Amino acid sequence: MILQQLVKDAERIVKKMPPTMYGPTPIKWIISLDAHGAFLECIPTVENEHTKKDKGQIKQAPILSRKRTSGITPQLLVDKPSYVFGIPADDKRAPKEAASFRALVNECYQATGEATVQAVAAFLTWWDAGEPSLSRLGLSEIGDNDLITFRIGGILPIDVPGVQQFWAAKSSASEGDSLGGALSQCLVCGRQTVIPKCLPVPIKGLHGGQASGIPLVSINAEAFESFNLHDGTTSRVCGDCGERFGKALNHLLAAEDGHLAVGPLVYVFWTRQGGGFAWATLLQQPQAGAVRELLASYRTGKPFTVADAEAFYATALSASGGRAVVRDWLQTTVGDAAAHLAQWFARLKQVDSFGQPGEPLGVYKLAASLYRDANKEMVAQVPRVLVRTALHGGPLPQWLLTQAVNRCRAEQRVTYPRAALMKAVLQSLTGMKEDSMAQLEPTEQRPAYLCGRLLAVLEAVQYAAQGKINTTLVDRFYGAASTAPASVFGNLLGDVQAHLAKLRKTRPAACTALQQRLETVMRGLPSFPRTLSLQDQALFGLGYYHQRAQDRADAQARKAAGDAAQTDTIETEEETP
Repeated sequence: MILQQLVKDAERIVKKMPPTMYGPTPIKWIISLDAHGAFLECIPTVENEHTKKDKGQIKQAPILSRKRTSGITPQLLVDKPSYVFGIPADDKRAPKEAASFRALVNECYQATGEATVQAVAAFLTWWDAGEPSLSRLGLSEIGDNDLITFRIGGILPIDVPGVQQFWAAKSSASEGDSLGGALSQCLVCGRQTVIPKCLPVPIKGLHGGQASGIPLVSINAEAFESFNLHDGTTSRVCGDCGERFGKALNHLLAAEDGHLAVGPLVYVFWTRQGGGFAWATLLQQPQAGAVRELLASYRTGKPFTVADAEAFYATALSASGGRAVVRDWLQTTVGDAAAHLAQWFARLKQVDSFGQPGEPLGVYKLAASLYRDANKEMVAQVPRVLVRTALHGGPLPQWLLTQAVNRCRAEQRVTYPRAALMKAVLQSLTGMKEDSMAQLEPTEQRPAYLCGRLLAVLEAVQYAAQGKINTTLVDRFYGAASTAPASVFGNLLGDVQAHLAKLRKTRPAACTALQQRLETVMRGLPSFPRTLSLQDQALFGLGYYHQRAQDRADAQARKAAGDAAQTDTIETEEETP
């Protein structure tokens, strides 16, 4: 279904569809010839031809229908020096590669009669008759992997319609030869046509994939075959459909507003008519103003910026073992996706670690908060679930809550992204109100939440009495307090009395404030729970986070008011995702 839609929408997605078996190619050098094929000059397409990172100016040029392996396969009129010039001379393959390149150019001239192609053929014949050396023409700056094409009288032969038609026919003939030329039904378009051995356009831009691209379908060993089917016969897609959805995917993966990369996963987005909001930006780096406008539209029922009935599509891709994998896809409308996205941001609403309204969170920050090293450990399932829920609605799975709670326990702290994510999961699982648990809840009496608040107050007392120390009570007891409160809080409350006694002598005002805070929290805790369930552990984390955030906000307010005697909270260090 999703491939059919990509084929239908390819013209709109790419806007100007390249000719058949043409694609964007970085060309670094252009050999200028006269009408008879005599060399004029070599023109670099980059400002600094010595740089290796800049591969050259992107032009639509002939592409190969399959990757080069051990065989010799030339590209038409554009290739690297070993094919164009047959160098370096000590490379045993280079002369054969150059011969194949010349043969293809001559075949193109015989089929098209194009004068520009004849000039290139004449130049290659002259070159082959001499000693292969770029220094003959002062071209020693050309690198071994730089791509080269030709220009005759201001015209690039690769741009000539006759050349483009020749390459389309040549590529189609190669596809027919690959599987014996037998006709079969394409699974995408349904036509009876020739099925190529492999898909013509590899998918580029996937994390972990090869720079040259990876196929969506690849059968390169008997282990992947079934029912005596091999190569392209296992998943019958015609060359036209394969080229169209391959080019559409590559365009979306190259466009900044067309894709969202999160860890090993890449989502691509498109609509039938185009326009609307930048979905990737809203999910990757949401701006507060855009989110406020989206929320206002969602809550008041006013229309947003695009027609609600317009079709909206999203596909999740990743790389696996040299293949592209479709991890997820969804089809909905722009109106529904916008409503779900607004609900998503409402669920994530949370104060930051200083008690101020938090900035909107992107998917990567949420997913990365669940890992010690997100770049190495993140799996595709996490961002897949987050993006799908953001755009399609529905509850977040409980295993996300497990990961968030375990990460809090491992780090002995609750960060802003994890607090927002835990609140969103709890809200989607329990149906609690949208605006609840977004900040300190003074009336919340559930024991787990109060135990989290109590740990934060005890930490504040310890800091007020001892200042900054290497190992705090939270470093030592967060894990036990968040799972089995009854096992630790009795001892912690006993120890805190010594800290309060010290403060009573040195900072009486701070002692009174902290004592009142303890009493406020303890009033709702006649006893401590023996154990806490997973959801209660998340509530514990939110209670701890909210109390700390409120303490910081109160301390900053008192400091701004000049009441230094009441500045008694823990150090206001930055929380990192």
